[in-house]
Amino acid sequence: MKTLARILTLVYQYATAFVAIGSPLFFIPTTIFSPDVSYYMVVISAIAVALVAYVISATINRTWHPISRFELIAYSVFSISVILSAVFSREPQVVFFGDGINAFVAASLLALPAVMYLVRTLPEGFRDMLKKILVAVLSVSAFLFVLVFILSASLGQVISKVFLAFTSSLSLAAYIGIFVLAILIYVRRSSHHIKFKIPLLTGALVYILLLFTIAYQGDVRPNLSSSFEVASQVLTNNGVFGIGAGDYAYAWQLYRPVSVLQSQFFSVDFNQASGTLTTFLATIGVVGTLAFLFLVLGSLYVTVRLYMRATEKREHMILGLLALTLLYFPLVSVLVPFTYSMLILWMVVAGFGIAKMPLGVNYSSKKVALLFIPIALILVVQGTLTVNKARAFMVYNQAQTELNQKGPTPEARALLNKAISIYAYDGFYRTLVEHSIAAERELVSTATSSQDALREAYLKEAQFAVDMGKAAVTRNPSNYQNYVSLGRAYELAIPFDKEGGYTNAKKSYDEAIKLYPGNPFLYVIAARLEASAGSREGVRLKLTEALQKKQNFADALFLMSQLESSEQKLDEALTYAIGAVQAAPNDPNVYVQAGLLLYAKQDYQNAALALQRGLQLDQNNQNIAYFLALVLRDWSRVDPQNAPLAEQAKIIGNELLNRNPGNADLEAFLKSLEQPATSTPAKKK
Repeated sequence: MKTLARILTLVYQYATAFVAIGSPLFFIPTTIFSPDVSYYMVVISAIAVALVAYVISATINRTWHPISRFELIAYSVFSISVILSAVFSREPQVVFFGDGINAFVAASLLALPAVMYLVRTLPEGFRDMLKKILVAVLSVSAFLFVLVFILSASLGQVISKVFLAFTSSLSLAAYIGIFVLAILIYVRRSSHHIKFKIPLLTGALVYILLLFTIAYQGDVRPNLSSSFEVASQVLTNNGVFGIGAGDYAYAWQLYRPVSVLQSQFFSVDFNQASGTLTTFLATIGVVGTLAFLFLVLGSLYVTVRLYMRATEKREHMILGLLALTLLYFPLVSVLVPFTYSMLILWMVVAGFGIAKMPLGVNYSSKKVALLFIPIALILVVQGTLTVNKARAFMVYNQAQTELNQKGPTPEARALLNKAISIYAYDGFYRTLVEHSIAAERELVSTATSSQDALREAYLKEAQFAVDMGKAAVTRNPSNYQNYVSLGRAYELAIPFDKEGGYTNAKKSYDEAIKLYPGNPFLYVIAARLEASAGSREGVRLKLTEALQKKQNFADALFLMSQLESSEQKLDEALTYAIGAVQAAPNDPNVYVQAGLLLYAKQDYQNAALALQRGLQLDQNNQNIAYFLALVLRDWSRVDPQNAPLAEQAKIIGNELLNRNPGNADLEAFLKSLEQPATSTPAKKK
C-alpha cells in the first residue's frame, strides 16, 4: 500500500504540475473542437486525475495537507453555493454536469478550489520550481502573443494555422494585460536611467488602451448595465444562489432588457455576461460570487504580504508579478468573460500565493476529506462524461459533413444514431428531426410509387421525427428549442392528419413560448402554423404578439403585410411592408412585397424603385425581374413621356424569355407591349 501511495503521490504532483504549467497556454494545437473546448476537455481530465490520486494517497497515508480557517471557509462556501445553484435550478442534472460540452457548469466550477488546494499541497521546493516555470511561461507567452499581434500579416497567419487560439480576441486581451504587468515589474525593479524607462511606460499605456479596445470590440456580449440588470432580476426572482451554474443563456432569455429587443442582437442568446463576475452573479448567485471573491482576494492579500517581506531579488520580482496578476484578474473579470483556461490560470496563481499563508488553527483530515472526497467523485463523473461527449461530437461532426455534402442519406442518420448511443445529447435528436424533414421533402419530390405507398412511407418518417422530437424534450424539457423541434415534427403529419398534426404542433409551440416568452421568432412560427390551418384570426393574434415583443420585427411585419393584403386592406398592408423594409433593408423579399402593393395602388414610380432595389439584392430572381417589367410597362402607359420605359420592360422580357424559352406568360407579356392595354396588379408566378 505504501508503494501505491508513493506512486499516486507522484501522479498527483505531476498532474498538478501539468495543469499549472499548461494553464497559461491558451494557444493549443488545432482540433475539431474550438480551442477553449479542447483545453477544457484536457484540463478537466487532468484535474480529476490529480485530485483522485491525491485523495487515495491521503486516505492510504491517513494524512491530509492541513489548510487554514480562511481556506476551509472559502472553499466550502464557494463549493456549497455552486452545488445549491444547481439544486435550485430549473434542471439540476443539466446544470450540474451540462448537456453539451459546457465549461461553466457546476461540476466544472467545483474544480476551481480543487486546483488551488492541489497547488498549495505540493512540496515547497517543487512548488517554487513550478512558480518560476509559470512566470517564465507567462512572460514568453505574453511576448509571443504581442509579437504575433504586431506581425499578424505574416507570422501571425502562419502560427494561427497551427494554433487556433491565437485568433481569440479575449485570450489576446488577457495576455496583453499580463505583458503590461511584466513591463511594470521590470521598470519597477530595473536600475536603468529614467530616460530608458519612459518609453517602456509609454508603451505599457498604449497596450492598456489596446486591451480595453480589444475587450470591448472582440466578441459580441451584453454591456455592463444590461449584465447588472439581468443579475438583479435573477436575485429578485431566483434567489441568492442564482439561476444555475453555466446557465446564463436562460437568465438572458428571461430577464434581458427591453431595449435589447429593439437592437440587432435581439435573437442572440448570450452564454456569458459582460464579464466573469457579472456572469457569476446571475449563475451562482450573490453568495457564490462573494465566496469566490473572498477566495481570490484572500490569496491576493497573502501574496502582497509575501512580496513586501521578500528580500531575494528574483523572488521579489516573481512575487510582484504574481501579485499584480492576482490584482489584474478581478479588475478585468468585470469587463471580460474569461475562458475556462483563464479561470484555471487564476486559480493556479492564487494557489501559489496562498501556499505560504499562516495556518493558525490546523484542520483535521476529516474536515478536509469531507470537502474534497465528494469533489473528487464529482470530477471523475464529469471527466468521464466529457470524454464520452467528445467522442459523440466527433461522430456528430462526421454526420454533419455527410449531411452538408450529400443530404439526408441513410449514412448520415446512422452516424447520428451512433452519436446518440455514445451520449444522448438533445441537439443530436433535433438534428435527426431536421434530417427527417429533409428526407420527407426528398421523398415527395422524387416519389414514383403509388399514393398508398407514398402515404405509408411519409407517415412512417413523420412518426420517426415525432419520436426524435419527444426524445429531445425528455432529455432536456427546459430547452425551448426541443419543443420547437417537436412542433416541426408534428407539422409533418398535417397533410394526412390536419387536426391532429395542428393540435400537437400548437401545444409544442405554446410550451416553447412558455419557456422563452420574450422571443418574437416563436410567435411567428406559431403564426405560420395558424396559416397552415387556415385561421386568419390565429395568424393575426400571433403576429400581434410578436410585434408587441419587438415592434420592428421584420418577419412579423412582412407576414402581417401579406395578411392585410389578402383581405384587400392595401393601406394597412403597405404600412407594414414599409416597416419591414425599414427593419430589414437588405432583404429582397420585403422590397418585393412593398413593390407589389405600390403597384396595386398604381404608384408605379415607387413600385419600380422598390422592385429595382429588390433585384439589386437578388440579381438572379426572375420573379422580381418579371414584376419590374410589368410595372415599367404599365407606368409607360400613364404618360406619353414615359414611353421609353416600355423599351426597358421589353429588354427585361426578352432576357427572361431567353432563360425560359416557350414560356406562355412571357410571350403574352411581350405581345402586350405592342399595343396599349389596361394594367392590372401583378400576381406572383
